[in-house]
Amino acid sequence: MTASEEELVGHSYTRARRHPLVIGKLPGAGRLPGGPYTITQVMTMVISFGLLVLTRQLWARFGAMNFILMALIPWGLAWVLRYARLDGRDPARAVRSLLIYSSTPAQGRLAGKPQRVARPRLSIATCTVHVRSAERTAPAEPVAKPVPASVPAPVRKARPTPAPAAAAAGRPEPKTGLQALLASLDER
Repeated sequence: MTASEEELVGHSYTRARRHPLVIGKLPGAGRLPGGPYTITQVMTMVISFGLLVLTRQLWARFGAMNFILMALIPWGLAWVLRYARLDGRDPARAVRSLLIYSSTPAQGRLAGKPQRVARPRLSIATCTVHVRSAERTAPAEPVAKPVPASVPAPVRKARPTPAPAAAAAGRPEPKTGLQALLASLDER
């Protein structure tokens, strides 16, 4: 196989090497039950446990079962978050991305500051069209230079024939494309 026929193949191992930061081993080399846990799972367990402690007057009516519920609910939420994925990311990172996206200015940022787009303003412009009168004489055609026999003569384009309405109205034959356009607008 030659160098020009060689097929180039690229591989990406980013997803395989992207490991989340986890908490799973105790200092004595033991493992946490149900671990390892990601930072999102640990934060979910801490926050849900704190909310259960703060609101225990509302729900704590089960006696000794209250302590079991205070352990199982945070652990269950953390276990559910282990398998929850939004676009390949854990829910905390997806919510963070959503918050960043919603707080970003619509025009983006430039050098760390919100980019401002100037308000559109009305622009006033004028266009003047000067039409030569028919009474003026046409300028004399320039004298053609003698062409050597070996060089072919340039092909001249035929002028468009005037519209029948323009000829009937006694208008002169248009010399430019703009004059032909204006003449066709007058006919309508």
